[in-house]
Amino acid sequence: MLKQRLELNARAAIERALQGAQSEDSFVEFKTQWPVDHGKAARQIAALCNAARGSEAMWIVGVDEKGRYVKGAPAEELSSWWPRVESHFDGVAPGLTTVAFDWAPRRTVVVLSLQTDNAPYVFVTKKEPYSREIPWRSGERTRSARRGEVLELLVPKLDMPGWEFVSARATLSQHSPTLRFEGDLYLETNQPLSLPHHRCHSYATYGLDSETVDLAFSFRTNTRDVRAVERVVRVAEPAVLHVSADADVELDAFQDLWDLHWHLVLGLGLSGEEISTSVRLTTDAVPPNQFTRRVWSALKP
Repeated sequence: MLKQRLELNARAAIERALQGAQSEDSFVEFKTQWPVDHGKAARQIAALCNAARGSEAMWIVGVDEKGRYVKGAPAEELSSWWPRVESHFDGVAPGLTTVAFDWAPRRTVVVLSLQTDNAPYVFVTKKEPYSREIPWRSGERTRSARRGEVLELLVPKLDMPGWEFVSARATLSQHSPTLRFEGDLYLETNQPLSLPHHRCHSYATYGLDSETVDLAFSFRTNTRDVRAVERVVRVAEPAVLHVSADADVELDAFQDLWDLHWHLVLGLGLSGEEISTSVRLTTDAVPPNQFTRRVWSALKP
């Protein structure tokens, strides 16, 4: 994180604390001064980072949250304090980004931005028979993690991708009962995704009574970051997918119809969750019973 952004986030949290608003939560903790019990500090930091699961976690030193007062803390103490805290971690300690700024003259606030993407963080108790612990932050309390919480740490947290239709159109010919949809779908993701065909489906709705027709569809793309293996599309980076779908329909149902809604539902192979989007398509007026080919295009906002 940029240090400017880190300072802005810390200033906003301090402002809330001074106003008496709830500021200290699962991912932000205020300390009036540098804790002298390095083992206790390590356990609290491990708990904070484990519960954050990839989100931003901060320690803000030099702020009395209960007294609504910025006391300040010497920034130079960090260089000797952090190695002692780090020694209480088993193997990997959270990565650290720091920034110090003056809240008022001679009142320096030190912010520790803790990287939480390498959990679980294990605390060395140095006490037998339980020499290791996975701490967990619950509200303002630090305790040992429960089984379900440890499982959450072991299963990757999947951010839902963003997506939208870039273009879409549908065609229907009087000489063929097949309604065909084609569209370019922009899929934005910062992590690998898999889209199994058996978890994806497409359908169209039309008419005042919202008639529905299911559509068999397929993916096609020339993007190097997308590849299909055994009816599974794998997407590693933001990409454009070309989607086509078709279904046999009764032509009479479309004689006086100018609007269609095309719905696409994709089931994510990594998490079992679904994402869906839809697009409205419209066509110019065609004299009833005289069209040989009707073309619907995406309705622009």
